[in-house]
Amino acid sequence: MIYKVFLIDGDAGILILEKSFKEFNKSKNLKTELLTNFFKEVNKMIDDIQDAMTNGKGVGDANRIISGEYSTIIMYYHPLSHVLFCSISDEDDDKEKLIEILQNFGLKFYEKHEKDLKKFRKTSEKNYFLSFIDEIDVLSVGGRGAEILPKLIIAKNVLERIKNMGIINDKELKIALECNGKKSPLRISRIFNTIESKIRESLKKLENLEIIKL
Repeated sequence: MIYKVFLIDGDAGILILEKSFKEFNKSKNLKTELLTNFFKEVNKMIDDIQDAMTNGKGVGDANRIISGEYSTIIMYYHPLSHVLFCSISDEDDDKEKLIEILQNFGLKFYEKHEKDLKKFRKTSEKNYFLSFIDEIDVLSVGGRGAEILPKLIIAKNVLERIKNMGIINDKELKIALECNGKKSPLRISRIFNTIESKIRESLKKLENLEIIKL
Protein backbone atom coordinates (compact mmCIF):
# COMPACT_ATOMS: atom_id res chain seq x y z
CA MET A 1 0.00 0.00 0.00
CA ILE A 2 1.09 3.58 -0.58
CA TYR A 3 2.18 5.43 2.57
CA LYS A 4 2.51 8.94 1.18
CA VAL A 5 2.18 10.90 -2.05
CA PHE A 6 4.04 14.19 -2.62
CA LEU A 7 3.70 16.78 -5.37
CA ILE A 8 6.84 18.93 -5.61
CA ASP A 9 7.53 21.92 -7.84
CA GLY A 10 10.33 20.89 -10.16
CA ASP A 11 11.40 24.50 -10.69
CA ALA A 12 11.84 25.57 -7.08
CA GLY A 13 11.77 22.29 -5.14
CA ILE A 14 8.80 23.51 -3.07
CA LEU A 15 6.29 21.01 -1.71
CA ILE A 16 2.96 21.71 -3.40
CA LEU A 17 0.77 19.03 -1.83
CA GLU A 18 0.98 15.81 0.13
CA LYS A 19 -1.42 13.02 0.94
CA SER A 20 -0.98 10.29 3.58
CA PHE A 21 -2.72 6.93 3.32
CA LYS A 22 -0.96 4.90 5.99
CA GLU A 23 1.41 5.48 8.87
CA PHE A 24 4.87 3.95 8.68
CA ASN A 25 4.68 0.79 10.78
CA LYS A 26 8.36 0.73 11.64
CA SER A 27 10.39 2.58 14.25
CA LYS A 28 10.54 6.39 14.42
CA ASN A 29 14.23 6.24 13.55
CA LEU A 30 13.44 4.29 10.38
CA LYS A 31 10.68 6.74 9.47
CA THR A 32 13.07 9.69 9.91
CA GLU A 33 15.77 7.94 7.90
CA LEU A 34 13.34 7.03 5.12
CA LEU A 35 11.98 10.56 4.77
CA THR A 36 15.49 12.03 4.90
CA ASN A 37 16.64 9.71 2.11
CA PHE A 38 13.48 10.46 0.17
CA PHE A 39 14.05 14.21 0.13
CA LYS A 40 17.74 13.68 -0.73
CA GLU A 41 16.66 11.70 -3.78
CA VAL A 42 14.09 14.36 -4.68
CA ASN A 43 16.77 17.04 -4.52
CA LYS A 44 19.06 14.94 -6.72
CA MET A 45 16.36 14.50 -9.33
CA ILE A 46 15.49 18.21 -9.32
CA ASP A 47 19.20 19.02 -9.70
CA ASP A 48 19.41 16.65 -12.69
CA ILE A 49 16.35 18.27 -14.26
CA GLN A 50 17.70 21.79 -13.70
CA ASP A 51 21.12 20.83 -15.10
CA ALA A 52 19.51 19.40 -18.22
CA MET A 53 17.42 22.54 -18.73
CA THR A 54 20.42 24.83 -18.12
CA ASN A 55 22.39 22.92 -20.76
CA GLY A 56 19.58 23.28 -23.26
CA LYS A 57 18.55 19.64 -23.15
CA GLY A 58 14.91 18.70 -23.38
CA VAL A 59 13.41 17.18 -20.26
CA GLY A 60 10.69 14.66 -20.97
CA ASP A 61 8.95 12.19 -18.74
CA ALA A 62 11.44 10.83 -16.22
CA ASN A 63 11.11 8.08 -13.63
CA ARG A 64 13.32 7.12 -10.73
CA ILE A 65 12.86 4.03 -8.56
CA ILE A 66 14.59 3.53 -5.22
CA SER A 67 13.98 0.12 -3.66
CA GLY A 68 14.68 -0.32 0.04
CA GLU A 69 14.38 -3.13 2.55
CA TYR A 70 10.98 -1.94 3.77
CA SER A 71 9.75 0.47 1.12
CA THR A 72 9.80 1.63 -2.49
CA ILE A 73 10.19 5.26 -3.56
CA ILE A 74 8.95 6.20 -7.03
CA MET A 75 9.45 9.63 -8.61
CA TYR A 76 7.84 10.72 -11.86
CA TYR A 77 8.53 14.06 -13.52
CA HIS A 78 5.71 15.53 -15.60
CA PRO A 79 7.41 17.88 -18.08
CA LEU A 80 4.40 20.03 -19.01
CA SER A 81 3.60 20.98 -15.42
CA HIS A 82 7.24 20.88 -14.20
CA VAL A 83 5.95 18.92 -11.20
CA LEU A 84 7.52 15.90 -9.56
CA PHE A 85 4.96 13.28 -8.48
CA CYS A 86 6.35 10.98 -5.80
CA SER A 87 5.19 8.05 -3.73
CA ILE A 88 6.53 6.09 -0.78
CA SER A 89 4.94 2.66 -0.55
CA ASP A 90 5.32 -0.85 0.77
CA GLU A 91 8.11 -2.76 -0.93
CA ASP A 92 5.43 -5.25 -2.10
CA ASP A 93 3.64 -2.72 -4.32
CA ASP A 94 4.00 -3.25 -8.06
CA LYS A 95 6.47 -0.70 -9.42
CA GLU A 96 5.00 -0.53 -12.92
CA LYS A 97 1.55 0.11 -11.47
CA LEU A 98 2.97 2.82 -9.19
CA ILE A 99 4.52 4.59 -12.18
CA GLU A 100 1.23 4.33 -14.04
CA ILE A 101 -0.62 5.83 -11.07
CA LEU A 102 1.84 8.73 -10.82
CA GLN A 103 1.56 9.34 -14.57
CA ASN A 104 -2.21 9.53 -14.19
CA PHE A 105 -1.72 12.03 -11.37
CA GLY A 106 0.38 14.14 -13.74
CA LEU A 107 -2.17 14.09 -16.54
CA LYS A 108 -5.09 14.91 -14.28
CA PHE A 109 -3.24 17.53 -12.25
CA TYR A 110 -2.09 19.44 -15.33
CA GLU A 111 -5.54 19.23 -16.88
CA LYS A 112 -7.14 20.62 -13.73
CA HIS A 113 -4.51 23.05 -12.42
CA GLU A 114 -2.49 24.39 -15.37
CA LYS A 115 -3.61 27.98 -14.68
CA ASP A 116 -3.31 27.54 -10.92
CA LEU A 117 0.33 26.52 -11.31
CA LYS A 118 1.09 29.86 -12.95
CA LYS A 119 -0.55 31.67 -10.03
CA PHE A 120 1.31 29.49 -7.53
CA ARG A 121 4.68 30.31 -9.06
CA LYS A 122 3.94 34.00 -8.66
CA THR A 123 2.34 33.95 -5.19
CA SER A 124 3.39 30.61 -3.54
CA GLU A 125 -0.30 30.12 -2.67
CA LYS A 126 -1.08 26.39 -2.40
CA ASN A 127 -4.78 26.43 -1.58
CA TYR A 128 -5.59 26.14 -5.27
CA PHE A 129 -4.51 22.50 -5.16
CA LEU A 130 -6.30 21.16 -2.06
CA SER A 131 -9.16 19.70 -4.10
CA PHE A 132 -6.66 17.42 -5.85
CA ILE A 133 -6.31 15.36 -2.65
CA ASP A 134 -9.61 13.70 -3.56
CA GLU A 135 -8.27 12.95 -7.05
CA ILE A 136 -5.21 11.28 -5.53
CA ASP A 137 -7.48 9.09 -3.43
CA VAL A 138 -9.60 8.05 -6.42
CA LEU A 139 -6.77 7.52 -8.92
CA SER A 140 -4.77 5.41 -6.44
CA VAL A 141 -7.83 3.43 -5.28
CA GLY A 142 -7.36 4.65 -1.73
CA GLY A 143 -3.63 3.98 -1.86
CA ARG A 144 -4.12 0.32 -2.85
CA GLY A 145 -3.97 0.66 -6.62
CA ALA A 146 -0.50 -0.91 -6.90
CA GLU A 147 -1.18 -3.89 -4.65
CA ILE A 148 -1.02 -7.26 -6.40
CA LEU A 149 -2.21 -10.08 -4.14
CA PRO A 150 -2.88 -13.20 -6.23
CA LYS A 151 -5.65 -15.48 -5.02
CA LEU A 152 -6.37 -19.13 -5.83
CA ILE A 153 -9.85 -19.36 -7.38
CA ILE A 154 -10.24 -23.12 -7.83
CA ALA A 155 -10.44 -25.95 -5.30
CA LYS A 156 -7.18 -27.58 -4.23
CA ASN A 157 -8.29 -31.02 -5.43
CA VAL A 158 -8.97 -29.56 -8.89
CA LEU A 159 -5.52 -27.96 -8.82
CA GLU A 160 -4.00 -31.38 -8.10
CA ARG A 161 -5.81 -32.88 -11.10
CA ILE A 162 -4.54 -30.09 -13.35
CA LYS A 163 -1.02 -30.82 -12.18
CA ASN A 164 -1.47 -34.59 -12.75
CA MET A 165 -2.61 -33.82 -16.32
CA GLY A 166 0.73 -32.09 -16.93
CA ILE A 167 -0.78 -28.65 -17.51
CA ILE A 168 1.25 -27.19 -14.66
CA ASN A 169 4.38 -28.49 -12.98
CA ASP A 170 5.07 -29.16 -9.31
CA LYS A 171 6.64 -25.73 -8.73
CA GLU A 172 3.65 -23.97 -10.26
CA LEU A 173 1.35 -26.04 -8.07
CA LYS A 174 3.23 -24.92 -4.96
CA ILE A 175 3.17 -21.29 -6.11
CA ALA A 176 -0.59 -21.49 -6.69
CA LEU A 177 -1.09 -22.85 -3.16
CA GLU A 178 0.67 -19.76 -1.77
CA CYS A 179 -1.86 -17.49 -3.52
CA ASN A 180 -4.15 -16.73 -0.59
CA GLY A 181 -4.90 -13.09 -1.42
CA LYS A 182 -2.47 -11.86 1.22
CA LYS A 183 0.97 -12.41 -0.34
CA SER A 184 2.52 -10.29 -3.06
CA PRO A 185 4.68 -11.73 -5.88
CA LEU A 186 7.72 -10.37 -4.01
CA ARG A 187 6.76 -12.20 -0.83
CA ILE A 188 6.10 -15.43 -2.73
CA SER A 189 9.49 -15.11 -4.45
CA ARG A 190 11.15 -14.98 -1.04
CA ILE A 191 9.33 -18.11 0.08
CA PHE A 192 10.76 -20.01 -2.89
CA ASN A 193 14.11 -18.19 -2.90
CA THR A 194 13.46 -17.28 -6.54
CA ILE A 195 13.79 -13.96 -8.35
CA GLU A 196 10.51 -12.07 -8.52
CA SER A 197 10.37 -11.98 -12.33
CA LYS A 198 10.29 -15.79 -12.46
CA ILE A 199 7.43 -15.88 -9.96
CA ARG A 200 5.55 -13.32 -12.05
CA GLU A 201 5.94 -15.52 -15.13
CA SER A 202 4.41 -18.44 -13.24
CA LEU A 203 1.62 -16.26 -11.85
CA LYS A 204 0.80 -14.99 -15.34
CA LYS A 205 0.52 -18.58 -16.61
CA LEU A 206 -1.70 -19.51 -13.67
CA GLU A 207 -3.86 -16.46 -14.33
CA ASN A 208 -4.21 -17.34 -18.03
CA LEU A 209 -5.31 -20.84 -17.00
CA GLU A 210 -7.90 -19.22 -14.69
CA ILE A 211 -6.34 -20.91 -11.66
CA ILE A 212 -5.63 -17.67 -9.81
CA LYS A 213 -6.83 -14.09 -9.96
CA LEU A 214 -4.29 -11.26 -9.90
